[in-house]
Amino acid sequence: MATVEQTVDIAASPETVWSIITDPSNLPKLVPDLISNEVDPPGRAAVGQKGHAVGKIAGRRVDIFTEVTEVQPNKKLAFSQRPGGLFKSFSNTVTLAPTKTGTRATQTTKYEPSLGYLGKVLSSLVVSRSIEKNVKAFLTNTKEIAELKEMPKPSAG
Repeated sequence: MATVEQTVDIAASPETVWSIITDPSNLPKLVPDLISNEVDPPGRAAVGQKGHAVGKIAGRRVDIFTEVTEVQPNKKLAFSQRPGGLFKSFSNTVTLAPTKTGTRATQTTKYEPSLGYLGKVLSSLVVSRSIEKNVKAFLTNTKEIAELKEMPKPSAG
Protein backbone atom coordinates (compact mmCIF):
# COMPACT_ATOMS: atom_id res chain seq x y z
CA MET A 1 0.00 0.00 0.00
CA ALA A 2 1.38 3.41 -0.97
CA THR A 3 1.37 6.35 1.45
CA VAL A 4 1.52 10.07 0.72
CA GLU A 5 1.88 12.50 3.61
CA GLN A 6 2.09 16.29 3.52
CA THR A 7 2.11 18.94 6.25
CA VAL A 8 1.48 22.68 6.04
CA ASP A 9 1.35 25.48 8.60
CA ILE A 10 -1.73 27.68 8.28
CA ALA A 11 -2.07 31.15 9.82
CA ALA A 12 -5.63 30.46 11.00
CA SER A 13 -7.21 28.73 13.99
CA PRO A 14 -7.96 24.99 13.97
CA GLU A 15 -11.66 25.94 14.09
CA THR A 16 -11.35 27.94 10.86
CA VAL A 17 -9.46 25.15 9.10
CA TRP A 18 -11.96 22.58 10.42
CA SER A 19 -14.90 24.57 9.04
CA ILE A 20 -13.29 24.43 5.58
CA ILE A 21 -12.31 20.74 5.47
CA THR A 22 -15.58 19.40 6.92
CA ASP A 23 -17.82 21.19 4.42
CA PRO A 24 -18.29 18.69 1.54
CA SER A 25 -19.14 21.50 -0.89
CA ASN A 26 -15.55 22.77 -0.51
CA LEU A 27 -13.94 19.53 -1.71
CA PRO A 28 -13.97 20.39 -5.46
CA LYS A 29 -12.30 23.73 -4.55
CA LEU A 30 -9.60 21.97 -2.53
CA VAL A 31 -8.85 19.00 -4.81
CA PRO A 32 -8.06 20.02 -8.40
CA ASP A 33 -8.94 16.69 -10.04
CA LEU A 34 -12.32 16.43 -8.29
CA ILE A 35 -15.30 17.32 -10.46
CA SER A 36 -18.14 16.72 -8.01
CA ASN A 37 -18.80 15.38 -4.54
CA GLU A 38 -22.15 14.25 -3.15
CA VAL A 39 -22.72 13.14 0.44
CA ASP A 40 -25.50 11.35 2.30
CA PRO A 41 -26.71 12.62 4.66
CA PRO A 42 -26.07 16.20 3.52
CA GLY A 43 -24.13 18.55 5.77
CA ARG A 44 -20.80 18.68 7.50
CA ALA A 45 -18.67 15.56 7.80
CA ALA A 46 -20.02 13.09 10.37
CA VAL A 47 -19.14 9.49 11.15
CA GLY A 48 -21.04 7.22 8.76
CA GLN A 49 -21.61 9.91 6.13
CA LYS A 50 -21.22 8.33 2.69
CA GLY A 51 -19.72 10.14 -0.26
CA HIS A 52 -19.56 9.68 -4.02
CA ALA A 53 -16.87 11.75 -5.69
CA VAL A 54 -16.30 11.99 -9.41
CA GLY A 55 -12.80 12.90 -10.45
CA LYS A 56 -10.41 12.67 -13.35
CA ILE A 57 -7.04 11.03 -13.79
CA ALA A 58 -5.19 11.28 -17.10
CA GLY A 59 -8.35 12.56 -18.79
CA ARG A 60 -10.42 9.61 -17.56
CA ARG A 61 -13.43 9.73 -15.27
CA VAL A 62 -12.98 7.93 -11.95
CA ASP A 63 -15.54 7.25 -9.23
CA ILE A 64 -14.57 7.16 -5.58
CA PHE A 65 -17.01 5.96 -2.92
CA THR A 66 -16.13 6.93 0.65
CA GLU A 67 -17.39 6.83 4.21
CA VAL A 68 -16.36 9.12 7.07
CA THR A 69 -14.80 6.89 9.74
CA GLU A 70 -13.62 9.34 12.39
CA VAL A 71 -14.45 12.88 13.45
CA GLN A 72 -12.67 14.63 16.33
CA PRO A 73 -13.81 18.26 16.01
CA ASN A 74 -10.99 20.67 15.24
CA LYS A 75 -8.46 17.81 15.46
CA LYS A 76 -9.01 14.87 13.11
CA LEU A 77 -11.10 13.87 10.09
CA ALA A 78 -10.75 10.44 8.51
CA PHE A 79 -12.53 8.59 5.74
CA SER A 80 -12.00 5.42 3.77
CA GLN A 81 -13.22 3.92 0.54
CA ARG A 82 -16.38 1.88 0.24
CA PRO A 83 -16.51 -0.93 -2.36
CA GLY A 84 -16.37 0.06 -6.02
CA GLY A 85 -14.40 2.64 -7.89
CA LEU A 86 -10.73 3.19 -8.58
CA PHE A 87 -9.09 1.82 -5.46
CA LYS A 88 -8.77 -1.61 -3.89
CA SER A 89 -8.26 0.29 -0.64
CA PHE A 90 -8.07 3.98 0.19
CA SER A 91 -7.97 5.96 3.43
CA ASN A 92 -7.40 9.63 4.08
CA THR A 93 -6.75 11.33 7.43
CA VAL A 94 -6.34 15.03 8.11
CA THR A 95 -5.05 16.03 11.55
CA LEU A 96 -4.99 19.56 12.91
CA ALA A 97 -2.73 20.74 15.72
CA PRO A 98 -2.71 24.24 17.17
CA THR A 99 0.55 26.21 16.87
CA LYS A 100 1.64 29.61 18.15
CA THR A 101 0.72 31.14 14.78
CA GLY A 102 -2.32 29.04 13.82
CA THR A 103 -2.62 25.40 12.79
CA ARG A 104 -0.38 22.63 11.54
CA ALA A 105 -2.40 20.46 9.14
CA THR A 106 -1.15 17.02 8.12
CA GLN A 107 -2.84 14.88 5.50
CA THR A 108 -2.00 11.19 5.21
CA THR A 109 -3.39 9.22 2.28
CA LYS A 110 -2.90 5.46 1.98
CA TYR A 111 -4.06 3.70 -1.14
CA GLU A 112 -3.86 0.61 -3.28
CA PRO A 113 -5.19 0.96 -6.83
CA SER A 114 -7.51 -1.75 -8.12
CA LEU A 115 -5.41 -3.79 -10.54
CA GLY A 116 -8.41 -4.62 -12.71
CA TYR A 117 -9.18 -0.94 -13.13
CA LEU A 118 -5.55 -0.08 -13.79
CA GLY A 119 -5.07 -2.91 -16.25
CA LYS A 120 -7.84 -1.44 -18.37
CA VAL A 121 -7.14 2.24 -18.12
CA LEU A 122 -4.34 3.68 -16.00
CA SER A 123 -0.83 2.87 -14.88
CA SER A 124 0.14 2.81 -11.23
CA LEU A 125 2.62 5.63 -11.87
CA VAL A 126 -0.07 7.92 -13.29
CA VAL A 127 -2.34 7.24 -10.30
CA SER A 128 0.50 7.83 -7.81
CA ARG A 129 1.44 11.17 -9.40
CA SER A 130 -2.19 12.27 -9.38
CA ILE A 131 -2.64 11.34 -5.70
CA GLU A 132 0.53 13.22 -4.71
CA LYS A 133 -0.53 16.31 -6.70
CA ASN A 134 -4.01 16.32 -5.15
CA VAL A 135 -2.79 15.80 -1.57
CA LYS A 136 -0.42 18.75 -1.92
CA ALA A 137 -3.12 20.90 -3.56
CA PHE A 138 -5.68 20.04 -0.84
CA LEU A 139 -3.43 21.48 1.86
CA THR A 140 -2.24 24.42 -0.25
CA ASN A 141 -5.82 25.38 -1.17
CA THR A 142 -7.05 24.90 2.41
CA LYS A 143 -4.27 27.22 3.59
CA GLU A 144 -5.12 29.82 0.96
CA ILE A 145 -8.83 29.85 1.84
CA ALA A 146 -8.24 29.81 5.61
CA GLU A 147 -5.82 32.75 5.42
CA LEU A 148 -8.11 34.99 3.34
CA LYS A 149 -8.60 38.40 4.91
CA GLU A 150 -11.90 40.27 5.00
CA MET A 151 -12.25 43.03 2.44
CA PRO A 152 -12.19 46.50 4.04
CA LYS A 153 -15.58 48.11 4.29
CA PRO A 154 -16.03 51.00 1.85
CA SER A 155 -16.06 54.34 3.63
CA ALA A 156 -19.22 56.38 3.43
CA GLY A 157 -18.53 59.49 1.54
